[in-house]
Amino acid sequence: MGGILALRTVSEIPFHHAAARGGKAALIADRGEPISYAELDARVRRFAAFLGARGRGAGERVGILLPNLPEFVVAYFGAIAAGAVAVPVNYRLAASEVGYILSDCSAGAVVTTTEKYGKLSGESQCGGVSDWLLVDGDAPGALSFDRAISGEPLAAPAPCSPDDVASLLYTSGTTGFPKGAMITHANILFNVASCRATLGYREDDVGLITLPLFHVTGLHSQLVALLACGGTVVLQREYETRRMLELIARHRATALFLVPAIYKLLTIRPDLHEFDLSAVRIAAYGGAPMDPETIRALNRVLPAELHNCYGLTECSSLGTVLPSALALSRAGSVGFPVPGMEAQVRSPGGEVLPADRAGELFLRGPNIVKGYFGDPAKTQAALGDGWLRTGDIARIDAEGLVYILDRAKDMINRGGEKVYGLEVENVLYAFPGMAEAAVFGIPHPIFGEVPAAAVVPMPGAALDPEKIREHCRSRLADYKVPVEVRIVGQLPRNPGGKVLKQELKGIWAKGLREERS
Repeated sequence: MGGILALRTVSEIPFHHAAARGGKAALIADRGEPISYAELDARVRRFAAFLGARGRGAGERVGILLPNLPEFVVAYFGAIAAGAVAVPVNYRLAASEVGYILSDCSAGAVVTTTEKYGKLSGESQCGGVSDWLLVDGDAPGALSFDRAISGEPLAAPAPCSPDDVASLLYTSGTTGFPKGAMITHANILFNVASCRATLGYREDDVGLITLPLFHVTGLHSQLVALLACGGTVVLQREYETRRMLELIARHRATALFLVPAIYKLLTIRPDLHEFDLSAVRIAAYGGAPMDPETIRALNRVLPAELHNCYGLTECSSLGTVLPSALALSRAGSVGFPVPGMEAQVRSPGGEVLPADRAGELFLRGPNIVKGYFGDPAKTQAALGDGWLRTGDIARIDAEGLVYILDRAKDMINRGGEKVYGLEVENVLYAFPGMAEAAVFGIPHPIFGEVPAAAVVPMPGAALDPEKIREHCRSRLADYKVPVEVRIVGQLPRNPGGKVLKQELKGIWAKGLREERS
């Protein structure tokens, strides 16, 4: 169990466990045979040898544009074992968006599918890519990934320092171009230690990964953390609820990390009794509030500890974690900073605020990234004094529990009264039949702006906007109650899954113009 304490670099994970746990399953594909630690290590070192022979060694960037496949894992660890920098790219991005990232980081090699290669090979921004490696076939101008891992392996991972950059993860911001967060070996291994300390990962865990591996949570707080602990990971290529439940039951999954909406959908399935979920002992979540009723429902169907988590790409994944014992009594909190991390709330002028005062959240610790690739100005703006400026409005109570209130840019100023969208969304999620909710500001002739809400019903549920407003009035100050509630089929999101509140404002304004015309 002390294995990870000896690790200095990410590339040592498969190499280290191949010797200690060679025959144990490291990966289980959605539909495929298990891959042992020994076989994973061999494939990783063969790919590293291939990259080294092509001149893709120290500091070179290797793009990975794949869904949740074993080849993603091999490419990720293989690039790092070669001394290169792994660059996982959001598989849902349009060709021009992928082209921007590959050009920005000067990727010389990319591992992807024939479908994506067909869309990208003609992009002018991809002109710097000389090695295209395809996991599912051949194409002119590209190489087979299977052929790339058929040669002799490196004897051992290339030497590197814990402070060297292991990967670039591009942030999926809601405005502007994405930024490449430079994440070091030390950053990632600190997050592994955080997962062990707060979520309780163990060597005997089986983790189901439904979150995309190009996302910091799926990559660092599931794949890397579980493998570093000597566990087994099951990869679900694409999320589908019934298939997820089948995988949990078949492989006796013990560790889950999902968004609250998926847990909510799980609890209302009429066929839930068909699946044996008795092995699940960790059910982590983040990205949105979890209402108390869903927590109670989960406690009835899962024998698991529930943990609300908060983090960012810039803190390598976990920033805070709520202990399971507080999941219901402090449902609105994202928990305490992980061990070794500090958190403080500051005023717009930079003053550190006392307990329960709202301001911008700042974080400091060994998991904070080195900076943004090729962008010293943005690095200075976000990390100038050694603290990460998160862009989130929060408060920290007298016990040290952190409560996220809103993104700073999404805060609603109603005639001088501050309305935090997440606070209102927490109330909306407690309304029966509510699947998703987003609160945003709309123009008002007197107050400047006032809150409005877009809500998505659960399958088969019927939502009444006026009853929703009554529900809010009984739980919120009057100025926080949405003046309008609109029922929509889905919320607009960017490819990283973040709700686009500016787009919601535009949709609302367009609807208002059409009503007046």
